[in-house]
Amino acid sequence: MPNHFASIMLLFFSVVFSYAQAANLSTLSPNFDIGETVLVAFPKPTIKDDAYIIGIVTKKLEKGDFQIRVQEFVEGHDYGLSCVPIAVDETGQSTGDSGWELWKDTKYLSVDGLEYVVPGESVMDLGKGKLLFIDRYNIYISYSRWKSNAPVMPVEKLESTQAEARSIGMVGILPALKLAQLERVAYYDPQNGRPFWPHESVSRLLLVITDIQRLLSEQADLVRLWKSNPRNWQEINQSMKQVFLIDAIDKIVRDARYLIEGESLEKADPKALKLLQQQLKSIEQLRAS
Repeated sequence: MPNHFASIMLLFFSVVFSYAQAANLSTLSPNFDIGETVLVAFPKPTIKDDAYIIGIVTKKLEKGDFQIRVQEFVEGHDYGLSCVPIAVDETGQSTGDSGWELWKDTKYLSVDGLEYVVPGESVMDLGKGKLLFIDRYNIYISYSRWKSNAPVMPVEKLESTQAEARSIGMVGILPALKLAQLERVAYYDPQNGRPFWPHESVSRLLLVITDIQRLLSEQADLVRLWKSNPRNWQEINQSMKQVFLIDAIDKIVRDARYLIEGESLEKADPKALKLLQQQLKSIEQLRAS
């Protein structure tokens, strides 16, 4: 039966597990037996577009791929790019007919008379696969909470999220999480979580804005994609590093601009305020150039 990403995540969210035991995609094993329930992983750089299939192995193929009978799957992903439909009868035997004739919607894995050949390198142990996607989902939730300016979010959470990302090989999101951590401590006291007054945040924002300028001066591909107008999301979404870094830069610059234009800053350090204004203007001019 089809299943949604969020429902699967919530179902297993309460499972107690060690991140040291979480599976990394680089350790996928093709050694599964007929009758074994497995997870077929289709992670995406955006994380929110992750997809997977849970199914039972019905056949091992010579090239290392597997034929499976689908039990659950994430809807919305185009499985036609990586799966091959096999027409089967009630006993699971191939009918010799074209599976493509029966598979009308490649974003929906019909179980009526169809099984699917899936790439062996994407097949995982069911338990490890579930833990991997829970990890990825939790990391995405932490990033999203920062992006939404959640008031109750200690900076330690962003630190632990970076550790979690490293433990499962999600290094692409680390640059964005580091910026998120720097920005968080500019608006909230890292000791007690108290929100700073707007004038208190001005000088603290200089560090994260300076780091953004450094990144833009060092990474030509980042600048090219960040400056593209309209944004080339098809290319950006191919890289976890770029999609989250561009998103984080946009959010930080936008919020800083709102701060200096929408708040009373008479008590702000005038030198820090002037420098922050100059930094933001420089970044915005680069974006428009």
